[in-house]
Amino acid sequence: MDTIGRSDATTLSRLVELTSDAVVVCDTAGTILHVNHQLLKLARKERGSIVGTDIKDLMFSEFFERAGDHRLPFPLNGTDCVNMLKLADGSFVPVHTRALAPSATVTEEHPNLIRRMLPRGRVLVVMQSLEEQYAHDRQMHRVLSELQAANKRLSGTLSVIMSTVGAEDLPSLLDNVLNRLVDALDADGSLIYFSEGGGFKLRGVSRGLEHDYVPEFIPYGVGIPTYVLRHTRSCRFNIVPSGDHRGIDAGQFYDLDARSSHKLRVQDTPPFKTTIDVPVFFGMQILGVIELGWKRFTPPRPYDVNVLEVICDYLSIELVSLTTALRSQRAAELTRSLNHLRDTLYAFEGDQGTVWCELNVEVRRVLACRLCPVVFDEELGGYVIDYEDGDQALLPDDIDDVFFSTTTPAARMGHAARDHFAHTGLQGLDEADLKFVRLTRIDRGSRAGRWLESHGLPSQGAFLDLRGRPDARETASACVACGGEGLVPSQPPGPPLMVMLLRDGSQEPIDDMEFDYLVRFAHDLELFAHNMVQRSESTRIAQTLQSGMRSSLGSVPGITSDALYSSATRQALVGGDFYTLLRMPDDHALMILGDVSGKGVEAASMSALVKTALTAYAWEGASPVAMVRSLNAMLMSFSRVETFATLFVTDIDLRRHTATYCSAGHPPTMLIRGATSGEGSTEEACGAAADAGEHDSVAEIELLSTQSGVVGAFEGMSYQMGSFTWNPGDILFMYTDGAIEARSPSGEFFGEQRLRDILLMRASDGVEGLCRSVLNELDVFSASALEDDIALVALRLDGVGAR
Repeated sequence: MDTIGRSDATTLSRLVELTSDAVVVCDTAGTILHVNHQLLKLARKERGSIVGTDIKDLMFSEFFERAGDHRLPFPLNGTDCVNMLKLADGSFVPVHTRALAPSATVTEEHPNLIRRMLPRGRVLVVMQSLEEQYAHDRQMHRVLSELQAANKRLSGTLSVIMSTVGAEDLPSLLDNVLNRLVDALDADGSLIYFSEGGGFKLRGVSRGLEHDYVPEFIPYGVGIPTYVLRHTRSCRFNIVPSGDHRGIDAGQFYDLDARSSHKLRVQDTPPFKTTIDVPVFFGMQILGVIELGWKRFTPPRPYDVNVLEVICDYLSIELVSLTTALRSQRAAELTRSLNHLRDTLYAFEGDQGTVWCELNVEVRRVLACRLCPVVFDEELGGYVIDYEDGDQALLPDDIDDVFFSTTTPAARMGHAARDHFAHTGLQGLDEADLKFVRLTRIDRGSRAGRWLESHGLPSQGAFLDLRGRPDARETASACVACGGEGLVPSQPPGPPLMVMLLRDGSQEPIDDMEFDYLVRFAHDLELFAHNMVQRSESTRIAQTLQSGMRSSLGSVPGITSDALYSSATRQALVGGDFYTLLRMPDDHALMILGDVSGKGVEAASMSALVKTALTAYAWEGASPVAMVRSLNAMLMSFSRVETFATLFVTDIDLRRHTATYCSAGHPPTMLIRGATSGEGSTEEACGAAADAGEHDSVAEIELLSTQSGVVGAFEGMSYQMGSFTWNPGDILFMYTDGAIEARSPSGEFFGEQRLRDILLMRASDGVEGLCRSVLNELDVFSASALEDDIALVALRLDGVGAR
């Protein structure tokens, strides 16, 4: 720098050495006059190899081009530009350049310094390396990208967790979680399987998989969920699907962490090439598996696994609550169905065809299964399955070998690995508690399941064997039409003796809760069949007892009687009504009409006891009140205090035309006066009245209104005695409460007034057939649907000497 003054050159040299920038001083032609040590360090050259050379050989444009026409490669007005600095090894580094020359326009800042130190013809070039800045920018961009990705995952994780808090609906919860996971982790789809009885049930998929094939059920022992369950850890997989479009060859999944390959059935293959599968635990119990996947081969990142694990930890708490609620709802649904089945059994017990059609419909609905009867075909000499479309398939062996083999399928898991919710709401019964019904599962791994699958039939479900029911031998073979659903020809009325409940491979097997439902249903069938047999036996016994009691209405001179019991009608049930007429000494007669609470053998037996006791009291000479009082004391001495009776007991003096009575809780007896005559003037009067058109005014009815409480309900009950006088030809009409409490189809009671009207209208026809006329009117009124037994007794009091 010989053209610069000594003092100025010294000052400039010191200044350029103080700065951290690389500095070059050259002339306007480009010859380098001075460089500082920063430039030497940046260019990786010695001072002697640079000073005196042309700057155009050292610095090029940002496009690696040399400046033409001897121009400098940068402007001289101090504006910023980018150049490429050539290094000693021939490579280049980008530099940020600013150049100033005194002849150029200069700012007013320090103009004297510029003039003094850089006279005309000199150029000051300052440069900064951009390589470090570019590297720093790239690093910052990389860090920023990672921070953005981490922030997205963090916000996505928080979003997923917040969406689970306080969730009340399981489907919406799973939908939120799966779709938010896909967004947060940039995946193509996500799905969740729940551990159910026999395998894993698909419970939710993200929106992006709505049109893809996703296995709905994966049984234990196969597939990715089982692998995750066995290893109890998060797994990363690459999946290679089967290359055989016919699905004969299996695909494979490769564990990226364990570096092991495993076969994968075509039907269990997810719609992904790369997946992360994380088990959802509650304590030591696995609830299910969440699967996050990509449809292209993608290296799954470890922190994605961490995000999924954190989400699963929080999700498990909500899943336990919601799954428990879901199980409770299912248990409530099954319980309601069982109640409906019981109601159907007993509401239509007289119409077995309707009963079992209704049961078939309900079981098919609640279990979403097919009902296929198993019947014996005499032509084929074996048992066949009658499938819904009418096809039949011959079983390969007898029932015990096919369905009740002791070989356990290998795929069935023990109780420790089962869903711990399986018994929610339905507990307390086991198939071992059944008396004669046999019930067993059908699995695809069992002999029956393999045989069904080989015939293209649904291969999982349950088998119900009713051949041991106590009423099976009593029912005759008949054809019970049931719309082709479950009941078939050559079967006895009622349920089919053997039936399979089947589900196809797209459905989950019968789980423990549903199997408990079937056990309870089978138990109800046992109770129903037992009750039917017991009721049939009880009815026969009770009818025999009542036949004996009804035949005890004796013949008494001076009394013409008529009686009827409603068990002669089609709808009546066996009950405790009874009556008797006894001839007593001194021209007396004793009439007893009673109604013991309850029905069946118990009521009939108690009726016999009451009748025998009253007869004994009568022969001891007791009055009606004393007889009833003694009977009450006897009944109260029994432990079964719930047994009580209503009675009408009357002692008729045929010589004096008087009577005493005790009515204990019984409907008031009606005395029809002037209805007919035993002989003489009364009959003539009736005929004259009839000829005069006064038929309706002849008879009138008097109610015997002295009433007392029932017998056998309370100790120390007070009983009242009533009395009445009668004329020859008067009719004493007695009845039990079933007569006036009979209902029409609309629910209207027959009532006391309607009975009075019928008696007034029919009494003139005489006592014979009067009870039949009343019963016919009751049948018409109730549409032949009498719900209670009815005893009717009519006595025409003719007196001593009457014929």
